[in-house]
Amino acid sequence: MEAKEREEEYRVSLMKASIEGAQFAVSQSAINPDDPQWQNSLDIIIPSLNISAHNKELFVNAELHIVHGRRYGLVGPNGAGKSTLLKMIAYGELKIPPRVDYLYVEQEVLADDTPAVDAVLKADKERWLLLQEEKEILAEIEKVGANEALDTRLGDVYEALSLINASAAESKARRILFGLGFDAEMQVRPTKYFSGGWRMRISLARALFIEPTLLMLDEPTNHLDLNAVIWLDDYLQRWKKTLLIVSHDQDFLNSVCQEIIHLDDKKLVIYKGNYDTFKQQEEIKRQQQLEAWLNQEKRIRAMKAKGLTKENAEKAQLKNKSREKGARSNKKDEKAKASSGGAESGESQVELIKRPREYTVTFTFQS
Repeated sequence: MEAKEREEEYRVSLMKASIEGAQFAVSQSAINPDDPQWQNSLDIIIPSLNISAHNKELFVNAELHIVHGRRYGLVGPNGAGKSTLLKMIAYGELKIPPRVDYLYVEQEVLADDTPAVDAVLKADKERWLLLQEEKEILAEIEKVGANEALDTRLGDVYEALSLINASAAESKARRILFGLGFDAEMQVRPTKYFSGGWRMRISLARALFIEPTLLMLDEPTNHLDLNAVIWLDDYLQRWKKTLLIVSHDQDFLNSVCQEIIHLDDKKLVIYKGNYDTFKQQEEIKRQQQLEAWLNQEKRIRAMKAKGLTKENAEKAQLKNKSREKGARSNKKDEKAKASSGGAESGESQVELIKRPREYTVTFTFQS
């Protein structure tokens, strides 16, 4: 019930805040909602997804494969669609198994009279409502005196609070806030007295406090000082559920992430290991692609020298590739294509090799 409420809360608030005028188009592989395996899965496996924004294609026949309990970094060129992917999951535009409750940290908490620690505690709606009910029952008992009905209700509330270990919640919330830079006085200060950056920290604290099955963080270190970054780094290394992070902080990705998802040419390619390992594997793959492209261009030039037009030379090269691919597929399974670095998903088609693109992503280094 709590997961559904959280999904609806985010769907409404984020839709209003971000999707206005954004005209997204989203499609994905067909899902059988009655499939028990899909209903009970904590993994997110979408064999093919397509996303475009303002008629610009961001993802084309890309596969998303996220295993429960793993920590992923999502990297790629600026403006390629990394944040959009997170938003489409948060908005419910991409359908994932119903057991996967999720949280996307994007907006700062509301600026009002709520103390920072209560803003975090209220994220656990079940506990907060039970405590409110406890107050109401105790007030009623003080007003009219104890009776069997009130005693029974109060006993049920205490049992429910015990089952969710409610007594440990406040100390947990305070530890998280302290780690993110809130001293004791700041923790009881109303949120309206904090800047937007500090309210973003409270929003992050809420997410860490409730521990959703899938936590999505978009540039989580942007509003943090060095001490808070170090604390968050250590905290997330011990995260037991699924984590999907977009970040330009290379040190952070190296420490926290177990796998890297590379958004490249509108596809998603998964690399085992941290960011440094990804860069090594990606460079090997890029060099292999560059060599293959140079060989392809050499063949096309040779055909053009024999009198073929560029178009006919490229068609001839495609035919040669198709025959070569057919011969190889008779000898081995194509699915083992990426043992040296990265498993790309999506339907396989014969195309001319593209020249590897050089792009620059600016990373920040904490000092």
